[in-house]
Amino acid sequence: MSENGLVSIVLPIYNGEKYMRLSIGSIISQTYKNWELIIIDDCSTDHTAEIANEYVKKDARIKYYKNEKNLKLPKGLNRGFSLSKGEFLTWTSDDNLYLPTAIEKMVNTLQIEQTDFVFATCDVIDENGNVVEIIKAPKDYKKSIIGGNFVGACFMYTRKVYNTVGDYNDKRFLVEDYDYWLRIFARFDVSNIRETLYQYRWHDGALTSTEKKEKINDICEEVVISNLPSFGKLDLLQKYYLYSHLNRLRACKKNKKDRNFYKFMANVYNCYYLIKVKIPNKLTRKFLFL
Repeated sequence: MSENGLVSIVLPIYNGEKYMRLSIGSIISQTYKNWELIIIDDCSTDHTAEIANEYVKKDARIKYYKNEKNLKLPKGLNRGFSLSKGEFLTWTSDDNLYLPTAIEKMVNTLQIEQTDFVFATCDVIDENGNVVEIIKAPKDYKKSIIGGNFVGACFMYTRKVYNTVGDYNDKRFLVEDYDYWLRIFARFDVSNIRETLYQYRWHDGALTSTEKKEKINDICEEVVISNLPSFGKLDLLQKYYLYSHLNRLRACKKNKKDRNFYKFMANVYNCYYLIKVKIPNKLTRKFLFL
């Protein structure tokens, strides 16, 4: 049974000694104080365990667990959430940072808007903390989720979502988050906070920066196709996002002999989008400023 108002934050970590103090510090500094931090150490060989235990001794809200063998991210997340007690759930990374009001604003949004999933705008920072990009959701995010993963790394969902959707799929390693968001968007009301509440660090050691893009694209294609039935009958705009996305994934393949089945459909719905959305919007803006 979950504890009312408690936020469970899972922190999966592997050899995270370089940035983990900053990450944990950003949680401790939250304006929202009713949280638990569950650190899941995936067999680190550096000083991760020592640093984590320092925090455990200082703050009873912080728990540390070390896996007996390397589980990789999805299974690590699943272990963390199986140990959680919160009404609200989220996870973060050892090299990323919450801004001070992030948890408070996400909890408030879930409660006030009575939705089950919320996500916020994120800054992408480099190794030195400089902002190099912004991850922001499009206005029609409820439809365009099948067109790409824009959720970013700042999110929160209710235990109801966890009980319904279940665990992260360990067969979707590298895109386990996108697979989870698709499963949520297909079943629950979602909200977006257009304020930056998080800093996502991109560097050479980051997991997604070390994996081959083509491999990620292949898994991503599988994830989109497998989740489509949950969305029911797609409208024309959703089809535009869907086929544009699948076409981009196939177009990135190095082996051009692999047939791109989505190109024709992408062109068809691109025309639809141009006629029904882009041109009318452009004309509207033009006449508004006459």
